[in-house]
Amino acid sequence: MDEDLKSSTRSNVNIIETEITTPTTDYNPAPHHRHRVFTTNGDLFVFVMVGLPARGKTYVAHKIKHYFEFFHSAPTAVFNAGQTRRRLLGAKHSHNFFDPKNEKGVQLREDMAKRTLKDLVEWLKEKNKNDALGRVAIYDATNNTRKRRKWIVEQLSPVLQSRRHLIFIETICEDKKLVEHNIRSAKLTMPDYAGLTEEQAILDFKKRIEHYSISYEPLDDKHDDTLSYIKMYNGGDCLTMNRIKGNLPGRLVTLLMNLHTYTRPIYLSRHGKSLYNVQGRIGGDSHLSKEGVNYAKVLAKYVENKILTSTENPEINAKHARLYTSTMQRSIQTTKFIKHNVQKDGWVTMRPRRLAALDELYAGKFDGMSQQDIAEQAPEETKRRDKDKLNYRYPRGESYSDAIERVQLVALQLERHRDPVLVVAHNGIIRILYAYFKGLSREMAPHVKVPFDTVIKLVPKPYNCEETRNVLLKPEFISSSRSDTTADRVKSKSE
Repeated sequence: MDEDLKSSTRSNVNIIETEITTPTTDYNPAPHHRHRVFTTNGDLFVFVMVGLPARGKTYVAHKIKHYFEFFHSAPTAVFNAGQTRRRLLGAKHSHNFFDPKNEKGVQLREDMAKRTLKDLVEWLKEKNKNDALGRVAIYDATNNTRKRRKWIVEQLSPVLQSRRHLIFIETICEDKKLVEHNIRSAKLTMPDYAGLTEEQAILDFKKRIEHYSISYEPLDDKHDDTLSYIKMYNGGDCLTMNRIKGNLPGRLVTLLMNLHTYTRPIYLSRHGKSLYNVQGRIGGDSHLSKEGVNYAKVLAKYVENKILTSTENPEINAKHARLYTSTMQRSIQTTKFIKHNVQKDGWVTMRPRRLAALDELYAGKFDGMSQQDIAEQAPEETKRRDKDKLNYRYPRGESYSDAIERVQLVALQLERHRDPVLVVAHNGIIRILYAYFKGLSREMAPHVKVPFDTVIKLVPKPYNCEETRNVLLKPEFISSSRSDTTADRVKSKSE
């Protein structure tokens, strides 16, 4: 082992312990090929977005959709009234179309709202092989009057089991800077404004907001006490709720409590190569190899020169960057050389948190073996794993589905943070986090390519997640940037 690591494998700063734990594995279930119990419990739910334009409704709606699909396998769909309008009436509509004095525009928008809700109801009623799983539908529109919301309740009451299965989610933003940010980051690329200059588009959209503001009636205790609703303020600064009960609504609240619309970077890295990696063995808790130690040193320089000096968002304090590792030696040792300076406000920069939820998938009785040995000694297990890598569970070990369940808590923490975060973990775990933030399906997570000696920088945004990969063990940093979320980018099926 490298001399720098012999003396101690622990950092000289206090470690923040966490309540997150890895599921026990001292039982021996057969490898399975089905998803775990689903959050809906077979029920139908509808979430109705409420609020003025540029308040983050569509962003929140799609976050909810992906969260329930990825972490809970719940069939979820978003029905957006704006998309229905563009599909049926075309995209070119100026602010005059949304003027409440424009009777024709009012009638057309009412027709589009009805058509969108009709599509939603038809989707809820569809019969298929997963019918017993229940469904979650999200109605994404302004829904800014009590008359509209009353109509929605009347239309959905015959379809849902109870009124508690219909939840209104209102996004309120009183921060003018945040509204301006939302307009510039998301609305300027709308098809409505193709061919217009940036300033023309901004001016038109602000007038659209003014039209909606005339008739806007927020949810409140006096008029809406019988409704189930959640109100989000200023991009996640505050959350209030009314008549929220049950398993799925509780998980919805947990997600919304951690969401915000602020731009910030998330850095993902595998640990440096361990002795087991060099020997071609899986699992274990081995130390870093010589090459792994070299990566640890280069990673520390990257943190100091790149992460802690980031100026891409002036509202972010890069010195308040955070560091997450697993509890395994190879992950901890990879961050050994990162400095933990104390700032004037008392913040410890890159103070490490060791989370068992970030530990690598447990290989059970195959722990410490090579894939070749497993293929020779247990060929049937290899076939089962190749057939369904997501749900295959190592004997006395874990599956990717098991790991996704525990990594969910870490993903929520990363959603909540507004400062830069570096996560140094393992191949399977980084795959899961990457797939979630890039908007990939859980089925694709086990096949994401995560190379050694590379830092993946993700910047979540309203409609995509920008990505930059930095290969560190080279004479110079080599970067390649991507901002797409398409599945065809994920090709590797190797470990």
